[in-house]
Amino acid sequence: MYWENGISAQYSFENFKPNQFFVGFDFVSSRLGTAFNSNAIKQDNYLLSASWHFNKNKPYHFVTRLNAGYFYSDLEEDMFKEIPNTAFLVSPEIGFSYDFKKLPISLNVGTGYYIITEKDGYSPGTLQPLYFHLDIYYTFFKP
Repeated sequence: MYWENGISAQYSFENFKPNQFFVGFDFVSSRLGTAFNSNAIKQDNYLLSASWHFNKNKPYHFVTRLNAGYFYSDLEEDMFKEIPNTAFLVSPEIGFSYDFKKLPISLNVGTGYYIITEKDGYSPGTLQPLYFHLDIYYTFFKP
């Protein structure tokens, strides 16, 4: 298992389901986690997402999300060039979010499952299908 960190941005449209429907972008990497100053494999995830927050009038929300993106693992050495190191990603996920009333911060925990469409042996070995995440969001603008 790898510890990965990154940045995430989400946007809610003022004219279409504000604070309920979000589109987003995530960059998550082991370069900022397990692979920082170590020999662990450096891997990067680039994800586009659409999410739906239930109970929008309450501080807590159940969240469903659909992600699509790209996975890359940097195997560094030429002797590993035959090993698969990229994959396209599609993953549904479910989670729980809490918005603090007096702070522009929200916490989000969730779990998802990468649907790996490649045949056995043709997807990166470090790409595990089940994942968990903890996100901390800071709200810059209110719709």
